[in-house]
Parts: sequence; C-alpha cells; structure tokens
Amino acid sequence: MEKRMSIKNIVFDLGRVLIKFEPKEYTEKNVPEEKREAFYNGIFGSDEWQMLDRGTLSYEDAKKIFKERVSGVDKEIDRLFDADLFEILQPIEENVKLLPELKKKYNLYILSNFHQPAFEHIFKKYDFFRLFDGHTVSCYYYLLKPEKEIYDTLIEKFNLIPEETVFIDDTKVNIEACEKEGIRGIHLPDYTELEQKLEEFLK
Repeated sequence: MEKRMSIKNIVFDLGRVLIKFEPKEYTEKNVPEEKREAFYNGIFGSDEWQMLDRGTLSYEDAKKIFKERVSGVDKEIDRLFDADLFEILQPIEENVKLLPELKKKYNLYILSNFHQPAFEHIFKKYDFFRLFDGHTVSCYYYLLKPEKEIYDTLIEKFNLIPEETVFIDDTKVNIEACEKEGIRGIHLPDYTELEQKLEEFLK
C-alpha cells in the first residue's frame, strides 16, 4: 500500500512498450535476403540512427549516407524513410488500453528516443497521446537515453519528484540510468507483460 500511494507519476518509453517497432522483422519482410544483414546493421544499427533520435541528422541526409553505405537497396531505403517507417509504428493495443484507467490515478508522461518526423506523425495520428500530461522526446533536446541529462530534463520540465515517479522501458541500461537519478524503474523486455508488471509494482 505504501508503494502505491507514493507513486504519482508513470513515465512510458514508446518503442516496444506502447508502440510496435521491430526492425529485424521489417528487414526480413522488405529487403532481399542477400542484403538483409548489411541493411539492418548499416541502418538500424548505425550511429546515424542514433543521430536521428538525437535530432542532429535529417532524413534526407541520412538517406544519402545509408545509400552510400549499403549498395543495391536505394529503393528500399527511400521506401523506409518516405512511407514505411510511419506505417510500421503501430500502437500495442493491449498496452494502450491500460492508459485511461491509469490516468484516473496517476500523471502520465513519455520519455523516449525517437526521430522527430516519426514522432510527430504518430502523435497526430493516435488519440491515446492526449492522455499524457507531457513528453520528453530525445530529438527535441539533442539528448538520448541513457544519458543523465535527459532524465534531468524530464524531472525539471514537469517538476517531478523522482521517488514518486516510475519509468517503464524495454532496455535495461535505460532503467539503470533512471534509477541512478532516483526514479523507480520497471524493465519490460517483453511488452506483453506490461499489465502484470504494473499491477505487481503498484499494488
């Protein structure tokens, strides 16, 4: 009871927590077999992908870099950034449906590494974002999880008390970083366990 009463703020990551994002699956479905490894590693696993999240690289410049790096997939790269990326980012419905009830008891926030065009697309497209009290998205602050400064930005922007706040993320290093700032953490490697893990934490 004491733990539940002390939590006032729930902070969600987006990818693989509330939004589907499976780049390996996408690559297998949309890239010729002989190019898949180079495509996945050269794009999704690249420093430039992180720069897109940080807001320091545009899609147009990224496409040029990726086309030079991975030969023979120019059309696939164009399709990814011009259309497909916006379509594969779909809500994880069983998790999104938890938000209205949580909103009755807690303040809800987003803390996520995300490209600006992709975030703005899903933010406009999906109504569940209106349930949130605010968001700290990497591309607007030139910061990335698990950097200390992005957690500090979240706390300061919304005047949160870390001990009254829990953060849910699919990546363990991001949870470890938030806990160093006094924020409680829930590591969620499997998005199907969100409801169960929240119930256990908040009871």
